[in-house]
Amino acid sequence: MALDVLSAGLGAAITDSIFNPLAMITVRLQVDKERSMYRSFGQCLARIISEEGLLRLWTPGLVATWLRALTQTGLRVGLYPRIKGLYGRDGLLTKIASGATTGALGAFLANPVDLVRVRLQSEAGRLGSDGIYATGLRTGQKPRHAHTFRAFLDIFQQAGMRGLWCGAPANVARAALLSAGQLATYDQTKQVALVHGWSEGPRLHLASSCFSGFVAQVACMPADVVKTRLQNGHHRYEGVVQCLGSMLRNESPSAFYRGFTPAASRQVPVMAVQMPIVEYIRKHVFGLEYL
Repeated sequence: MALDVLSAGLGAAITDSIFNPLAMITVRLQVDKERSMYRSFGQCLARIISEEGLLRLWTPGLVATWLRALTQTGLRVGLYPRIKGLYGRDGLLTKIASGATTGALGAFLANPVDLVRVRLQSEAGRLGSDGIYATGLRTGQKPRHAHTFRAFLDIFQQAGMRGLWCGAPANVARAALLSAGQLATYDQTKQVALVHGWSEGPRLHLASSCFSGFVAQVACMPADVVKTRLQNGHHRYEGVVQCLGSMLRNESPSAFYRGFTPAASRQVPVMAVQMPIVEYIRKHVFGLEYL
């Protein structure tokens, strides 16, 4: 079981390192609810590059991104075959239930890591010599957290252990929907393709991954936006229900798909790269069966 989780976590860490800029842009768009800083994906990208530099598309929250890959993604992808085996059947509903189970479990256990990642990516900017943000969402303010590991301590000191699980219900819902959509689609697509003469290998893994990534993002996007708003901490929502009500009253239903373009632009290629890497590590590094 440990090798299942490790192979998935390593594959996710490699992939998330490549696509970290898209994750950061998604977070920036989601938390900028009044569009005061970023009007669109392209404008957000251009502004970050011009104000903060090209490297700052990768570095904010990167360590937290690696920790999240090794924990949350490792658990939700790595445990999928075992959980599906426990359910005892191989139908589509079983695959959906298995994906939702591992997604929820991984998200709950790794919520502190995801919380820190969102905090660091949402407020990133260029620091002036006086230690004040010269650009970014917190212009004119000091950074809340000096670095990734300090962020864990800061949040714990300010809000206790409960604070590290801020936004957990939305995070669990988002991960359950994403994992159910991704893994069930990936598994089912592979199964159908194998019946129709495809062979197990990179071509099948790539095709199944692309389709599963899009389905997963459509399914989880509303929960993803709510999760980011709660974890960011700039907007004082009392919980999931209050956040949902506030978004519906003050914005519009389209707010639940705010940042969908960068999110889908990240999710589809992430899955296209991630799952073939995970499958390769499972089979050729650790000697496990394909997913």
